[in-house]
Amino acid sequence: MSSVTDGVVAFLGPAGTFSEQAVRAVFGREAKAIAEPDFDAVLDAVESGEARFGVIAIENNTNGTVTHALDLLLERRLCIVGEVSVPVVHNLLTLEKRLEDVRRVYAHAQALAQCRGGLSRHMPDAERIAVSSNAEGARRASIERGAAGIAAIVAADIYGLRAAAKSIQDGEGNRTRFLVMAREPEMILETPKAFKTSIVFSVPNVPGSLYDMMTPMAENGVQMVRIESRPARNGFWDYNFFIDVEGSVETPGVREALAAMEARTEHWRLLGSYPVVD
Repeated sequence: MSSVTDGVVAFLGPAGTFSEQAVRAVFGREAKAIAEPDFDAVLDAVESGEARFGVIAIENNTNGTVTHALDLLLERRLCIVGEVSVPVVHNLLTLEKRLEDVRRVYAHAQALAQCRGGLSRHMPDAERIAVSSNAEGARRASIERGAAGIAAIVAADIYGLRAAAKSIQDGEGNRTRFLVMAREPEMILETPKAFKTSIVFSVPNVPGSLYDMMTPMAENGVQMVRIESRPARNGFWDYNFFIDVEGSVETPGVREALAAMEARTEHWRLLGSYPVVD
């Protein structure tokens, strides 16, 4: 497997985030990457042409969907061109020699949720403060006494911290799924092994409308691997539905299923048909 190596890649910074690890997993360690303060800025960089690609987290297998990222898929006119899953090991990083001296813990809200049990065991009385990224939490811990950050172990070296407790996430096999975004569809891998296709749609708010949308997938043998709903924000109780299926838009069965589904919707958009990176 080899991937596109030219062009700038934007990711949620600062240095040391799992988003940066996702960039390296897809584009290699030599890729030119720029850190941005939040997901909006990552996609701004792509839309403006400052970056060729942007990498954003979309789902964690412990704590679920990153809802803001899901909303951005609908709001921005960008394409999903790749997906990668990164193992997530959360570590408690601090300048302090004793955990009893830690009064504040900084991390992304998702990480705080993924480590709820671990934090309760190690430091139940410490204040938990959500910040823009885990690496930002580590950076703050590096300049504040009495503070700790939850981050990847690489952040300990970057910010001069020690790992007071390792692997504090709740549950085994914690992973986060990241999407690679671009302005136009393009193939980022030379030899992809698997594809997914993502769509978003809305249907009339009447009994059976969502059930009817699922029928073409069953009839054409298409495997749905994810479905999410988000409020349409139109003042009514209407929803947009996000669906991922196995296969590309050129896969027999997928093409026919999507065509039949599109004909039954009020709003339809293909978000991308893209390779899944090992």
